[in-house]
Amino acid sequence: MKNNKLYKYINLLLRNLIGVFAICFIYIKLKDNFLIGFQKINNAEINYSLLVVAFLLLFVNWGLEAIKWQYAVRDIQKITVLKAFKLTITGITMGLLTPNRIGEIPARALLLNKKSFKEITLKTGVASFSQLLITLFLGAIGLFFTQHYFIETIDITVWSTFLLTGVLLLFLVYFKVNKLDFIFNKIKFLAEKEFFKALSDFSSVELLNMLFISLLRYIVFSVQFYLVLKAFDISLQSLNDVFLIPVCFMIASFIPTIIISEIGVRGSVALFVFGTVSDMDVNIILASITLWLINVALPALMGLINLKELKIIKEN
Repeated sequence: MKNNKLYKYINLLLRNLIGVFAICFIYIKLKDNFLIGFQKINNAEINYSLLVVAFLLLFVNWGLEAIKWQYAVRDIQKITVLKAFKLTITGITMGLLTPNRIGEIPARALLLNKKSFKEITLKTGVASFSQLLITLFLGAIGLFFTQHYFIETIDITVWSTFLLTGVLLLFLVYFKVNKLDFIFNKIKFLAEKEFFKALSDFSSVELLNMLFISLLRYIVFSVQFYLVLKAFDISLQSLNDVFLIPVCFMIASFIPTIIISEIGVRGSVALFVFGTVSDMDVNIILASITLWLINVALPALMGLINLKELKIIKEN
């Protein structure tokens, strides 16, 4: 009984530490990056109506992610879309602690069902992998249509070939993910633990459906980025210019980041990509930070509400 009470206090402490850390991190990044840059531009030139629309789309963005996750884990545990959404954004809060926010994947499993942690983590990982595939595939297409902007910076032929080959291989791995259990069962230790068994449940139709949901979500956060850029007076004049958005997402996905560098990396990538069509450096960086604020910081703050579900240590 005493141990149970102690574990409750430990879990409460850990939840509070995560919450305080998330709030402090978001405050520091906004103070050092956003507010300083915001003071350098003319506020009258910002289209706040477009920012409001981009903000509202965050619920569509993460709502689609929640639906995809709900679909991926439904064989293990059935949950409502609302609960999936709550746990998804709480996963963002916890993911701030990890490089590239990779911790979002096990965090959701931990929040949903500790007993099925391994299986849910694997299925969540596959769902997240489908999003990465869409990002890389459309990024490669975007690079093809915008290669004339970067011809002096990188060897487009080499990169296009590399990307195309890499994406095709990743698609092959994705659609054969249900075979990984058979392959890893050749290793005695993994076979005994049945570590990859959950992957064998995926059918080709399910994998296609997750790709489709990932595509819909990609369209949503691409529209968000377009609206935010336009709100800060970064004009994308042609379809080729619009294809810079997938290029930006793709490059950012390649760069490992930790919490202290994520905004800096995103801002630098945005400046490198959109600097080819605009000389408004401060506006470009602010647009990138604003997108992070809408799609990461605000959901992470919303996720604090549901941290009470987190039980890192078993209480009974």
